[in-house]
Amino acid sequence: MIDPDELALFRTIVRHPDDDTARLVYADWLQENGRAEEGEFVRTQCRLAMVEPDDPEYPTLVDRDEELRLWLKTHASGPRPTFPGGLSVDGGPLWWWQAHRGFPRFLEFDGYERYGVKAMRGLASALDRAFGALPTRWLVVRYVTVAQLVALLKQPVLAGLSHLTVQMHTPGDEANDVAKALAGCRHLRNLRGLSLAVAFSDIGYEFLANAPWGELEWFSPTCHTLSPVGVRALAGADWFRGLRALTLDDGLPSDTLEALTRLPVFPRLHTLDLAHNDFTESAWLAFSRTRTFPALVKLVCDDGNFSGTRADAIVGATGFALNVLSFARCGAGAFVADLARAPWASSLRILNLAQNSLPRPEVKTIAACKRFTGLQHLDLSGSAIGPAGLSALASNPALRGVRSLQLAHPLNSSGLTPAHFDKFLTKLNMPDLRHLDLAGCPVGATAAKKLASPKFASLTRLVLKGCKLSDTAVTALVGAPALRNLIQLDLSDNGLKTGPKKLGDPSVLPNLASCSLGGNPIAAPVARKLRVRPGVTGLPKAAKRRA
Repeated sequence: MIDPDELALFRTIVRHPDDDTARLVYADWLQENGRAEEGEFVRTQCRLAMVEPDDPEYPTLVDRDEELRLWLKTHASGPRPTFPGGLSVDGGPLWWWQAHRGFPRFLEFDGYERYGVKAMRGLASALDRAFGALPTRWLVVRYVTVAQLVALLKQPVLAGLSHLTVQMHTPGDEANDVAKALAGCRHLRNLRGLSLAVAFSDIGYEFLANAPWGELEWFSPTCHTLSPVGVRALAGADWFRGLRALTLDDGLPSDTLEALTRLPVFPRLHTLDLAHNDFTESAWLAFSRTRTFPALVKLVCDDGNFSGTRADAIVGATGFALNVLSFARCGAGAFVADLARAPWASSLRILNLAQNSLPRPEVKTIAACKRFTGLQHLDLSGSAIGPAGLSALASNPALRGVRSLQLAHPLNSSGLTPAHFDKFLTKLNMPDLRHLDLAGCPVGATAAKKLASPKFASLTRLVLKGCKLSDTAVTALVGAPALRNLIQLDLSDNGLKTGPKKLGDPSVLPNLASCSLGGNPIAAPVARKLRVRPGVTGLPKAAKRRA
């Protein structure tokens, strides 16, 4: 039975979904009633929703948000609300996974096999019911027809939305009809976020430019049909120039990026997502010279093409000062060494260079850079770390504030030995380190025991998948008092039989929420004890009892 005080507090949140005060009062109640992690989750997410990526708290909040999601997914399975009319929301363990400000982020509707405008009236009724049950105000609509969307946009209940995502396969003129209907919908005036997976032409973007979205902060259109004409049409809209975040991922034409860089200033835009794009060198050169984004602090370029001089252009950009740079899977190559001379290198707090196959000299240059004094997250996964790179990481005083260090699956790791990791972990001086990923590194048993040292007491997430550990080393690790704060532990693919045995005792690593043991021949008696531990996965299947 739900506590009446909790129910009253929750109903206040539902009635006032935009008010953080109600959520924080609820968080205090959770804290005072034995549900501290849930309360902290609400507080952390409310704070994370308020700050921008250049806030000093941002990396810390991101870390804690991820940790609490892991813990709650295992230890506090959420409710499973159901709604009619094809409307759904993630419940159970997933209640926390896509959460925003403490509660599920999305309400979802899939139009597959739901035909006609009658289905939209049913959706509107279900949405009204959901608004009375949850504070979630983001609707994701997939695979409806133009007629269905037009019918939905006539429903007054949409005035309660803060965010809307529309995914439709509509060609040519039909797509532009969608744009016209969206722009003309008086119920969407209060939207703060809009994602449109619809292939508009220039005419469609002209319609969108006339929309009355005065509160819009984030916009994500389908990019491959956004031409320079279309982006200039959008630039005429006050709502477009007032955005805080803009997602232009997957197929934006190079000439459109160039046109974007020549637009008047976006005074509030702090986040630009340009992932999954293949821009020309001239487009990146124009981006490096732009003064259009003076407030830009977060740039995402994952899965892009940065051959030739493309990456050099970004390094030389002076029109903004980045705090967050994500360059995962870009084939960035040798340019990475030049990040050390970027005018904003000292302002970087999060640097993601994962899966770029960086050669050893570039890794060493990054690891030894004395200008990365603000860096808190560094991801070098999939690069050729090398002994010199490891040594530079451990001895660089500028990296002392790093909270997340990911070195997983080093490229050409044949030059690395357990002795190198023994020396690395002995010298490493990152007192705030919470997330360490050494998956695929030849750490070895002796070096692994160094992780039991009190200097690693801040660790909450430790990944040692395929690290050539021994049962003896793992026994020492899981029993180490210094590691009592671990929430995630990955020991997969180490050939373990008995090493994790102590985890059968819930007082060992009491905060543990995710423990991966896949690929290990765990002894049957040990596996039986571990199966009762929440969050332990990858154990051999239990033998069936004979009748």
